[in-house]
Amino acid sequence: MRKFLEILFVSVCSIYLLNACSGCGSKKVDLKGENKPEASLVELVGIWNEANNNKDINVLRNLYDSVVHFYQRKYTVDECIKRKAEYFETYPDFTQIIEGSIFIDSIKGGLVRLNFTKTVVEGGDKKTVAAYLVFNRCGNVWKICAESDLQTDRLLSSGGAIPANAVEGDFDGDGLTDYMWLEVINKTEECKIRFSGAISPLIVGTCLGGSPVNEGDINDDGTDEVGLLPIWESSCWKGYFVYTFRDNQWVEVLEPISTHCIQWEKNILPVVKDSTRKGYVFINYSELTDDGIEVKTMSVKVK
Repeated sequence: MRKFLEILFVSVCSIYLLNACSGCGSKKVDLKGENKPEASLVELVGIWNEANNNKDINVLRNLYDSVVHFYQRKYTVDECIKRKAEYFETYPDFTQIIEGSIFIDSIKGGLVRLNFTKTVVEGGDKKTVAAYLVFNRCGNVWKICAESDLQTDRLLSSGGAIPANAVEGDFDGDGLTDYMWLEVINKTEECKIRFSGAISPLIVGTCLGGSPVNEGDINDDGTDEVGLLPIWESSCWKGYFVYTFRDNQWVEVLEPISTHCIQWEKNILPVVKDSTRKGYVFINYSELTDDGIEVKTMSVKVK
């Protein structure tokens, strides 16, 4: 790794944007590739990695935003740096290596998340985890507003009560990893889709089970949408539902899609994003015709 930390961070500023990562500093750095933020961000991940290995608190302080979601806990930058320093003191043998490539996972609402695999040595033990950093952009400057890994997320979110089959996503648009899973509500005909963190549960009526699906950000609002085919006692005809988390509540973004067992046996998904029209999706639905049950397709606008 090239030794240019001090030169770069003389010009890197403190930026604060959005609720989780707020505020702006006065210094600026000219980042390469205005339309390709990944070039400079991958470089910053490398600087962050080297600063951790060097236990360079000053460089790390310059990298972080004023508020940091640090391994599922929300800290000020001073609190975050204090915990970094305590960690380095506890594990003097700490080192980390980024294995392979760094991938941009999402660009949402001014936040960019980068995923990578890192191997960490601490206290004589070695572990490899899927890690990520979330960067906040203000003009041409970036700051880290979230740092974690998926293993820690699972252990800490919701008191560690996340089941193994939980589905990952960003369902509230804050750039952090969320988890969702379905629970059957006893003695009722409803199900509850639960989420890690502070996201409200989603109650689904006429449901005895099912597997929630991360549909991705199909309406381009910065959050992943949730799909569900509720299991019921009988009938091959079932409605497929799609929800989004908006204004702190769950709302349907599509009319229920009529599907039949034949469609699912053919593995024809009910929702596919229309890459040619922003905010539109192709819905594949089942219809009874004179020729039998047919799967038809139409493009519709997401609410």
